[in-house]
Amino acid sequence: MSHTNQISVGKKSHITKATTTSKSLRTTIPEDVVKEMHLEIGDILDWDVIQTEKGKKHAKVRKLE
Repeated sequence: MSHTNQISVGKKSHITKATTTSKSLRTTIPEDVVKEMHLEIGDILDWDVIQTEKGKKHAKVRKLE
């Protein structure tokens, strides 16, 4: 796996239910992340779950161009 520099840390958001009938969840993207990634309404995000050798999991999110 390639290693990239981490630009921003410590940004947090709360998770809520997307709808009353869905198992999906919803969160707000912190303003600093929106600015850093140049996100706009209508952009599409691609989500991957990565597991480290030690079993820790994290999400990798990228804006599709």
